[in-house]
Amino acid sequence: MTALAHAPLEDRVRGLLAGDSGLLRDPFPTWNELRDTRPVTRIDDAVVLTRYADVRELLGDNNVLYSRAATRHSERYERARSSFSPTGREAFDAVLDQEFQQLVRLDPPDHPRVKKLVQAPFSIRNLKAEMEDRVRRRVDSGLDALAAADSPVDFKHFAFSLPLTVLGDLLGIPFDDLDQIHGWAKRIAENKFNADSETAAIEAADAYAGLLAYIEELLAAARAAGAGTGLIAALLESESSGAMTHDESVAMVALMIFAGHETTSNLLSIGMLSLLSDRAQWEVLVAEPDLAPAAVEELTRYVTPAHFLPYVAAERRELDGVVIDKGDTVIGVLAAANRDPAVFAHPDSLDIRRREARMHVGFGMGTHSCLGAGLARMEAATLFRRMAERFPAVRLVDESGIEWGGRSLRTPLVMPLHLGDAAS
Repeated sequence: MTALAHAPLEDRVRGLLAGDSGLLRDPFPTWNELRDTRPVTRIDDAVVLTRYADVRELLGDNNVLYSRAATRHSERYERARSSFSPTGREAFDAVLDQEFQQLVRLDPPDHPRVKKLVQAPFSIRNLKAEMEDRVRRRVDSGLDALAAADSPVDFKHFAFSLPLTVLGDLLGIPFDDLDQIHGWAKRIAENKFNADSETAAIEAADAYAGLLAYIEELLAAARAAGAGTGLIAALLESESSGAMTHDESVAMVALMIFAGHETTSNLLSIGMLSLLSDRAQWEVLVAEPDLAPAAVEELTRYVTPAHFLPYVAAERRELDGVVIDKGDTVIGVLAAANRDPAVFAHPDSLDIRRREARMHVGFGMGTHSCLGAGLARMEAATLFRRMAERFPAVRLVDESGIEWGGRSLRTPLVMPLHLGDAAS
């Protein structure tokens, strides 16, 4: 147990924002206490929002009250940058410059322009036509491999590799290159926003250099081959017409590797962990596999794959007596909003039949809703359904022994399962 487990509330919140592994084991009591007692509160140099209504407003804001792009020059990042050596500052700048070219951190007018150009491949109609059969084949072949492996199996590894192979199909990445992509993505995800460590900045910048060089080669090969459909084709067409820059194309591919990989992996792994921890809910899914899409919505609420997101205030305002000055960092805690009792009845209970589950904010909101949410839903629903159909007796080996890592992207490091006898 972490030394912070019984610390004052503010210290526990600081610990969660910094990724304290002990608190990550069960962060919800801390998030719930903060929302119920201090829903708008200043923690050091940031204002933290935990109430559903406030987080929903934050996520749906289109650069009126809050800015995504301005986070690039937030006080926290500028203070960190000034403390680094020249080499560390150069690395930190390289990481932030790349991150803030990506769609998720753009403000108008760039955000709507870029999103409109790339959203067609992610429509439900196109996903069903282009990806549904591929996702099903990837899930089944992965489960075949798990069934053939020695017990217990590490479900976390499978949950991490499945979205990556699906992304390979979507982006045209050869299967043999996926381990390398995985390595770069993991190093970047672990280090990219660590404003407390010069070493982390250098590590993230080095991994980014390798990933971006690979993306350049991927786009060049697709351009030479005349790619016909899908995301890469849409990017190349927009680039050739002048509607997007080459740097924006590279940033979009990088974003898909992160957003379509890390967050989906969390939904799959922690979602499965949550179902098996509540055996009654698992048995409901086993009895009714058609509930898998509804289970995905409830698990997205209950798990919240990305727990919090930072913004910068675009103007001065007062909220619940707390003054938010222009330029202040504002952190929206999605995990707290998704368990707000003002919106969700018995919010700390998992209920895959929950009617209001789709009101969750796990995939963002409004114009900034997650571009790849449809693909993530497809992968998760297919996996949970096939697990329930093929391995109804699956069980956790030792939930208490699972170690946790990450920050906003809270994730189990390993997740051993006994699959049990396969269904006939």
